[in-house]
Amino acid sequence: MSATLSSPTEAQLRCRHFGTCGGCSLQDKSYPEQLKQKQDAVRSALSGFDGLPALDILGAPSPWNYRNKMEFSFGDVYPPEEGRWLKLGLKPKGRWYEVLDLEECLLPSPQAAALLAAVRSWAQREKIPPYNSHKKEGVLRHLVIREAKNRPERMVVLVTTDGLIAKNSFINAVLSCYPATTILLGSNAKASDTAVSDSLDVIMGPGHITETLYFPDGAVDYRISPHSFFQTNTAGTEILYGLLRSWVRGLGTGLVLDLYCGGGGIALSVAGAARKVVGVESNVAAVRDAKANAERNGITNCEFYHASVETILPSLLDMRPAAVIVDPPRAGLHAQAAAILGEMAPPVIFYVSCNPQSLARDLKTLLPRYRVEELRCVDLFPHTDHIETVARLALRIS
Repeated sequence: MSATLSSPTEAQLRCRHFGTCGGCSLQDKSYPEQLKQKQDAVRSALSGFDGLPALDILGAPSPWNYRNKMEFSFGDVYPPEEGRWLKLGLKPKGRWYEVLDLEECLLPSPQAAALLAAVRSWAQREKIPPYNSHKKEGVLRHLVIREAKNRPERMVVLVTTDGLIAKNSFINAVLSCYPATTILLGSNAKASDTAVSDSLDVIMGPGHITETLYFPDGAVDYRISPHSFFQTNTAGTEILYGLLRSWVRGLGTGLVLDLYCGGGGIALSVAGAARKVVGVESNVAAVRDAKANAERNGITNCEFYHASVETILPSLLDMRPAAVIVDPPRAGLHAQAAAILGEMAPPVIFYVSCNPQSLARDLKTLLPRYRVEELRCVDLFPHTDHIETVARLALRIS
């Protein structure tokens, strides 16, 4: 088992909110213990399959301050307290209708705690009420931060019901303690408790940040917009995408399909090892990001299409790709897409999974035609139950 070991004092560094906050569940375990628990969970999910290769696990380079995106929520204080009527933090464990007022969080950068305190004080000074989901009233809903880890760029997004706040004073509050390079104001008047905005107003900076992923044989820049998907652990993503890059390089030059490609994270990472990469994504904003990222890097052998995977897949497989990379949502492959892959049978499939149960379900469809040649876990989420699993599938020789 390859893993990054925790320091002897790691247990003493636990967040003071551990046990109450719903953001982490494993901070009471050493990092090696966390990795073993995750490895065992994947083994259990895949226990129904015979002949699988040994399951290796790669630990995160650092188990602390690794997250490049956090979504914090506003809430009101009930019963009311004199001088304190607003909370800003995360949801308590098992109580998604409340907000835990955070004094610290060890997952994003160390400056995040100061930002929460500054925004909380700003909101109380300006007398801006938090949104109450039961009463369907209030203004402040979410505070979202996105942080480049390999570049000095950071984004802050304030999500409100109507976007009508004192912009200059908010900018000043953020910059008093947090090195933001762009700040946006979002509006979300829907009843659903989501940090996604219906509209966005850039009030400082370019409205996006850029992150760079470094690999042993090159680097790729990514423009990250407020709603872009980007793996939340930058250093861990370099390991994950670097593994896929090496697998693609081992195939020789050929066509590679990247299904559920998002903003082009995987496609652009493997482009230098392939003759051509075609990405498919149903989110039109993500496709725009993918194309912009390709242009920024001068990558000309990538094409991106806005379409549902199950609709366009037969036409793409007719192009006889050397490999197909799938990185589906947590629910796994669309049933029709899995059936098409099993029927049309490209020679190699690289399956990236964030849900071992979904992976096991999809393997039931694929393994009659394929064998698993390699199986690895990559930990992108220290202190949580989540784990990424990567499977390399090769077509069986009949």
